[in-house]
Amino acid sequence: MSPVTAPVAPVPAHSRWASAAVSAAPGGPGIRGWASLPREAVALLRSGARTTPGLLRIAAVALTALITLFWAAALASTLVRQSAVDAVRDRAGPSFVAAQRLHADLSAADATVAIAYLAGTIEPAERRQAYDSSIEEAGRELAALTRAGGGDEARAALETVVTRLPVYTGWVEQARANNRQGHVVGAAYLWKASKLMREEILPAVETFAAINADRIDDGYRRGTHWSQPTAVAVLGAATLAALAGAQWLLFRRANRVLNPWLLTATLLMAASLVVTLAVFSAERARLVEARDQGFVPMAEVGQARVLGLRVWGDHSLSLIARGDSSALDADAAATTERLGKEVLPAVAALAGPDQETRTVLRPAWVTYEGLSGQAYRLVTETAGRFPDAVAITVGDGAVAFERYDAAAAAAFESSALRFGEGLAAADGRLPGLAVAVSVLAAAGVALMAIGLWRRIEEYR
Repeated sequence: MSPVTAPVAPVPAHSRWASAAVSAAPGGPGIRGWASLPREAVALLRSGARTTPGLLRIAAVALTALITLFWAAALASTLVRQSAVDAVRDRAGPSFVAAQRLHADLSAADATVAIAYLAGTIEPAERRQAYDSSIEEAGRELAALTRAGGGDEARAALETVVTRLPVYTGWVEQARANNRQGHVVGAAYLWKASKLMREEILPAVETFAAINADRIDDGYRRGTHWSQPTAVAVLGAATLAALAGAQWLLFRRANRVLNPWLLTATLLMAASLVVTLAVFSAERARLVEARDQGFVPMAEVGQARVLGLRVWGDHSLSLIARGDSSALDADAAATTERLGKEVLPAVAALAGPDQETRTVLRPAWVTYEGLSGQAYRLVTETAGRFPDAVAITVGDGAVAFERYDAAAAAAFESSALRFGEGLAAADGRLPGLAVAVSVLAAAGVALMAIGLWRRIEEYR
């Protein structure tokens, strides 16, 4: 009697994973067992794909992975953009604006004390008040910037201003005290103070402003980078294509024309893609608008104002020096040329809703320039008509310059306000978008799983 050979039972698919795990246990094949895992996985997928339920399970896993990737890209891109806009709106932008105001206040104080000194031994009360107001405002701006903090370079720049500004005001007070007593040494103290302001304090403020301008540029680059919407668009399109493919699979394998659950999931993912790209586009447009209609005009007008203040101070100090002022005259000439040929034409060429606030700057400057030129010609005449030149400078010349400075200050504040409003508008929808894409992704996965699971259940 021949021996009976028992039939070999087929090994269930799930036991292949167990055998692979055993082979990797101590005493098993080790690395060879782990190396066989990819082959085992492919074999398992092929085995599952031979049946409609298995294929639907594979589709469910793949769609879940795609929707998750799409959600991750949309959420990460949204958070990156929101962080970039917040950095500009809450830190770099306000710090830059405050630095521009600080620069203008310090420049105004330096120019005002010079014109007040030029008026004689009895300092006009309105000039004293204007100087004190500028210094007080500068102190408030400086305190706010110090509290805001920043990097090491920014803190070092502010530290220079904090430590040197009391020295400046001390020398100004000595100049005033000597001027009231008619001592000519007061002019030396005044020149010493102005030199400190121009060579140490104002350059430190400019350094701080430049640091924050770079931070604004960095925030704009991160907040408008093309890679974020591109990644969202690619993964979103792939997700929609996969969902459409799942519908086609159901039609071919299950003879179902339409799966309402899967269709709803597809519509939700399409809505997520469209809304995300639309919000990104609107955010970018508002950032560009804030830059072009707020930041750029603000920076240009701010420069026009401080250059004008520098020229005004040069003219006053030159008259105080009574002829020994070649360096001041050269600086005034160079600054006037830059202001008249570069900065003011650039300001006038800027379009935008605040253009009217900037159009008055050039005519106002031309008026002042004509009066200052008249005073300069009186000084350079053979007789040296200093009293007449001083009368023009502290009289009509001062009125003309103050009209220019007031117009520049108003234009600056208008552009600064528009810059801040544009940044706030750019950030407005990003927090809601982060929540929306998360909710839509979760709903999409749930609806897709329900739709496919119902078809799988039909095969049981």
